[in-house]
Amino acid sequence: MICVPVTAGAQVQTANVGLHAVGAIGIQGGFARLERSSKGQEGGLLLDVGWLRGQSLRLQTELSVLRASLTEYVEVEDSTFRGDYYDLSGSVTAIWLTSHSAKVSPYALAGISVHALSSAFQTAVLDQRYNANRFGSQIGAGIRLRLGSSRQALFFEGRRIIADQVDRTVLRAGGLVLLNDLYR
Repeated sequence: MICVPVTAGAQVQTANVGLHAVGAIGIQGGFARLERSSKGQEGGLLLDVGWLRGQSLRLQTELSVLRASLTEYVEVEDSTFRGDYYDLSGSVTAIWLTSHSAKVSPYALAGISVHALSSAFQTAVLDQRYNANRFGSQIGAGIRLRLGSSRQALFFEGRRIIADQVDRTVLRAGGLVLLNDLYR
């Protein structure tokens, strides 16, 4: 917990981040449109790890796996290759909710990520491209819908992920179990 002194003996809390501040645990799935006309499917886990500068600015960590299909002509080998490649990514994202306690909360997001790519195309040109680690960034927007007064919520979002060789636009849907200050 981070506290900043305001007056002698008084403190104002400006952040509440960490495992003790977990606000939600969730899963997500989505469909992606990648560069080079690839299409893919994505699934993952997310963890809201607290808030910064007010309870509507949330910090979220994510782990996701993308499987994308690619068909590409490689001039050097005079062949067309078809196959799948994978992207295991981890990210940290700031989410700005319009209200952390409302039944319906639109939000915006921005974050950074690291991507571990893997492929087995059996050609050096494609395998060099899709067997690497990349850094990336992301922006997006979505809406969170709380289901009555329960701990459950649904979310729907669109994201633009920028990472060398795997730029993509993803439409996601998922479910959350709300905890601590997001449940209250």
